[in-house]
Amino acid sequence: MCAKTIDRYTPEMEEQLISPGSIDEQLDFKKIFGNRRPVEIEIGTGKGRFILAESRRRIETNFIGIERSLKWIRVALCRAAREPLPNRAFLCLDADLVVKLLTPPHSITAYHVYFPDPWPKDRHQKRRLFNPRLLEKMAETLIPHGSLFLKTDHAEYYADARQRIDGSGLFNLMEEKISSAVIEDREEAPASATHYEIKFRQESRPIYSAIYQVIVV
Repeated sequence: MCAKTIDRYTPEMEEQLISPGSIDEQLDFKKIFGNRRPVEIEIGTGKGRFILAESRRRIETNFIGIERSLKWIRVALCRAAREPLPNRAFLCLDADLVVKLLTPPHSITAYHVYFPDPWPKDRHQKRRLFNPRLLEKMAETLIPHGSLFLKTDHAEYYADARQRIDGSGLFNLMEEKISSAVIEDREEAPASATHYEIKFRQESRPIYSAIYQVIVV
């Protein structure tokens, strides 16, 4: 696997990576992608399955994958380097920092949050992603009618996330689904299914998903 065999980023990998040092005050999407096409952000991109598949399928949309784990960002970059595309980029930083401080207002078409760490222990729940300030900044950085996509296998986390998002008063729930579809073989999985979605579906876990739309004030 890439993450175990490389000890440095190749030029092809670096081309897909946004260097934190290249960011002035905020992300400049025109500079990053060379155009002003819609931008979608995946928070916690992991091994990159979703962003690799979606950037290939929707070439007119720009994608940024945020991943703070050096291990997983190396895997995603290694895979991306095999098929470089101009509409994808990766950022190795904490998503909370990126959304709150580095993302310009009304610049993001959609946020994708798939299988975030549920922090199940009571003493760790303050670390959960959807804190009030992050939700405020998500709403502020989304374009009018922009979307927030959420998936998780963790029922309690899903209920808590729903309560936090609904309670913010910033988003309307557009669609909600619980799927028990099982994947017997990884080859059956949709191309954009994340590593964890495939793993959990193989384990017959239900998948909870919701699509929100930001409320236009």
